[in-house]
Amino acid sequence: MTEYLEHIITEEEDGRSVGRLLSHAFLLSGRKIRSLKFEEDGILLDGVRTHTSARGKAGQCLAVRLADPDKKKSTLLPASLPLDILFEDEILLVINKPAGLAVHPAGGHARDTLANALRAYFDRTDPAARVHFAGRLDKDTSGLMLCAKSGVTADRLRKSLARDGGGKTYLALAAGSFSEEEGRIDLPLAAAVSSEDGLIRMRGDIRLGKAAETCYTVEKQYDGYALLSLQLLSGRTHQIRAHLAAIGHPLLGDPLYGDPAVTAELAPALNRTALHAALLRFLHPLREELLDFSAPLPDDIAVLLPESRPGSYGSRSQT
Repeated sequence: MTEYLEHIITEEEDGRSVGRLLSHAFLLSGRKIRSLKFEEDGILLDGVRTHTSARGKAGQCLAVRLADPDKKKSTLLPASLPLDILFEDEILLVINKPAGLAVHPAGGHARDTLANALRAYFDRTDPAARVHFAGRLDKDTSGLMLCAKSGVTADRLRKSLARDGGGKTYLALAAGSFSEEEGRIDLPLAAAVSSEDGLIRMRGDIRLGKAAETCYTVEKQYDGYALLSLQLLSGRTHQIRAHLAAIGHPLLGDPLYGDPAVTAELAPALNRTALHAALLRFLHPLREELLDFSAPLPDDIAVLLPESRPGSYGSRSQT
């Protein structure tokens, strides 16, 4: 793994504090900056340990240690599970996650998750790497995920995804007929416990909910359902699922927000939510290069498209 991320202080940045530079030039969170402060080689100015209160001068090289500190041992249990890695370099990976695989250990999933699989993979290929996801997918959602090998890289990826026009495009099958080809759902979401089954669902709540916006385009209207492409302008739990249910178009196969009768009629063989992260775009933290990746619809969703063929609606590629 590359040891340091470097930045040459510009004339415009002359006199700014190291802390401010770490936040604005390196895109690091306050939590990560506080962590780096206590590492002997965490923050260097012209190769010498420095403090966040120090003032940088134009032309100086500010560097932060990329690798997580050795003392921060991974607590993840390794598990030998198959991985579909579309891209990997010294600081990150792009993975095509299958439906049915949880991302993080929780509840009854102690070592059968994507994080466990990556820990086993890193143990073989890059023991110093740690598992840091820049974004998340529900267990039953398939598609592209971005994983950083250090906390510094993860911070930069998360912030740049929001700042530099990156992110994901999802494909989904939603019930009903859409009267408009495009739409934007602006509805704050809050978690609520259902009185019927005791399960937690995200509900529209203008007073208590957190801001959430989803944009969608109807790619194809079929008899009783539509293929949508969607982009998130925020990142709330179950956002796409909750938003589409709120406007009367729940996703096919969705056990929390969908209608089992509708799924049984339109897609009886579908046993998961019809949602797939098909496209991913992000700015590489080291090379400052905009990367694009795509993954085709899995067979269990693609088979529901009358005109489907191998590679339809997304191909496994990088540009």
